[in-house]
Amino acid sequence: MTQQKLERLFARILIQHVNGATICYLYNREALDAVLNIERHEYDKSQFIEIGNELTIEDKKYRVAGINFKMEDHLNEMGHGFGINVYSPTDPTDFNCQIGVFVENLD
Repeated sequence: MTQQKLERLFARILIQHVNGATICYLYNREALDAVLNIERHEYDKSQFIEIGNELTIEDKKYRVAGINFKMEDHLNEMGHGFGINVYSPTDPTDFNCQIGVFVENLD
């Protein structure tokens, strides 16, 4: 039997309005904490993003309407040095999957 190298999962989070506007991409925990400020659970310090959660991003209030997981067919290498990602508050990192968080206005 041949041994196959298993590819690790590298994720980014896309925050997108249900009407299609991209709000931001998050590539690391620090950005998740700084942008979304999601409460940590007392028992294990974990964090959840769930449908119905309220998020505040740059003084705008949103409600999470949907979440999905997208697995890319290849690794997107972001360290090539060409341009910048204006939607990310941090330097982008390689990813092969994306967690989509779709929000609607809370106003």
